[in-house]
Amino acid sequence: MNCIFCRSLPSGGALILDKYVAKNSDQTAHRIVDGEAVVVNLKDSTFHTLNSVGTFIWQQADGRTSVKEIIQRVCHEFEVDPDAADKDCSDFIGELVNKGLLVLSPHPLEGG
Repeated sequence: MNCIFCRSLPSGGALILDKYVAKNSDQTAHRIVDGEAVVVNLKDSTFHTLNSVGTFIWQQADGRTSVKEIIQRVCHEFEVDPDAADKDCSDFIGELVNKGLLVLSPHPLEGG
């Protein structure tokens, strides 16, 4: 695989995030229960329950879809103001990256 994933959120915040694709970390396992994702960080054995919007973002993080596209999909799916969605989604994605649940790549995965 030619893709090197970042382990921490790149500096610069939301304006830079749109240049990345997000992927669920290989160090996680998850299940969808009653429409909400339950994510386990296998590295530190922590459990995280995501609400419906968080679950939607989690499911979109396939290693091929840009963060910008994920935010646009959130706007469409949940009828959210684009500026609010940009900030909230960027903050949430950054939190998941910092917890080791998502990883970011400057390039989409090939053959996903």
